[in-house]
Amino acid sequence: MQYIVPILVAIMTLAVAAASATAVPADPEAGVAAVFPPWWQREHAAAAVAEADGLIVREGALPTILVVRPGRPGLAERLRARGALLIVDPLAARGCFVPA
Repeated sequence: MQYIVPILVAIMTLAVAAASATAVPADPEAGVAAVFPPWWQREHAAAAVAEADGLIVREGALPTILVVRPGRPGLAERLRARGALLIVDPLAARGCFVPA
């Protein structure tokens, strides 16, 4: 019983790593899907995008998953610096991040 939490953390970590490795943006300068912490409000995520000089194209399944176009080169790095947990290809991630 004492091993359940560490095992769940390990599984979640591996899942996030696998998702980020398989959905690397093909062309980050054409746009990315930015995944912000789920405990953030949409306004907080939108402000982070604005500070990173990005333009929100649409939301994903959660309000903190945003498809973003760059205002200038280097968007992915700026989004990570402002709290994005994952930066993924918006087309590859479409099935997981689009509301049903």
